[in-house]
Amino acid sequence: MTASAPLDWRYLFRLALGGLFIWAALNKIADLNAFAGDVHNFRVLPLAIENLFAMTVPWVELVAGVALVANVAVRASIVVLGGLLVVFLAAIVGALVRNLDIACGCFGTHDAETTGWITLGRDLAFLALAFLGYPRGSRAERLRAPAANLETA
Repeated sequence: MTASAPLDWRYLFRLALGGLFIWAALNKIADLNAFAGDVHNFRVLPLAIENLFAMTVPWVELVAGVALVANVAVRASIVVLGGLLVVFLAAIVGALVRNLDIACGCFGTHDAETTGWITLGRDLAFLALAFLGYPRGSRAERLRAPAANLETA
């Protein structure tokens, strides 16, 4: 009889964050032109790189989200998504400060949500998911932990 390793509760946070980013990425990829328009409306990037940003970010979100759900390259994926969230938060704060009445574009064109305090709070909650889901300890410690549980059973 083999004992399975206990489920790491941090994986639940990673699963939620990964699923959210997969959903957001797929909606953006489905209509890159609309997402590029949303990026343009924030008026924070030079025109020359707005389209590059709009075409690249959803794919980065998708790959990092899939990696989190699959529990692969967890640290790198959380750092990437956390970094994107910080960028998104800065853009939202900038829109709030400048009183821009624009669609967020966070979950693609179906979002149609105006950028505001709710959007800011939601992205802060997503950043909290990234923090709570970040694996603690070294890889060697995490690999030893299930073996230590088996020895004490």
